[in-house]
Amino acid sequence: MASSYRLFALLAETQPDGAALVRRLTDLDAESLLRLSADVVDASADVRVSWEGPLDSSGDFCWSEDSTEDLTGWIVAQGEAYWRAAVGANDEQLMALVPEYHRERSDGHGTRWNGRTPDLRGLLFRAYKARFADGENYFDGLERVLDERSSEDD
Repeated sequence: MASSYRLFALLAETQPDGAALVRRLTDLDAESLLRLSADVVDASADVRVSWEGPLDSSGDFCWSEDSTEDLTGWIVAQGEAYWRAAVGANDEQLMALVPEYHRERSDGHGTRWNGRTPDLRGLLFRAYKARFADGENYFDGLERVLDERSSEDD
C-alpha cells in the first residue's frame, strides 16, 4: 500500500542525491512546499509524537522533544520503506535505529543518501523563504495546511 504523503514520491525520485532534492524544491510553488512540510510533520508524528520521546534504556531517560523530532525527521528522510517500518514502533524498536542515526551524525555518511541525510524541515523552510518571503508567513501557512488536514480527518 502506497503512502498518501507526496513527500515519499519526491524522496524516491531524488534519493540518494541531496542536491537533486534541493533542485526539485526550488521548482515548487508555495502551496506545494507547505504541503510537503506538513507531510514531514505528519509522517514524523506517525512514528512518534515529539513530546513522547522514547526511553533510552542505556541512560534510563526519555528523549527530549527536540531530540525526538530530530530522530523522527531523520527516519522520514530515509524514505517510505524505512519510515513504514518505524511507524508505531515501541521504545525498544526506535532505540534500535539510534546507532545508525548517531553514526551518520558523527561521520556525515548516510547509508541511503550520498552524505548526510537532508534535514527536510530545514530544506523546505529555506526553499519557501528564498522564493516566497513576501507571501504568507511559512509557519502560518504550515499551520493552515495542518489545520485543513485535521478538519478533513474529522
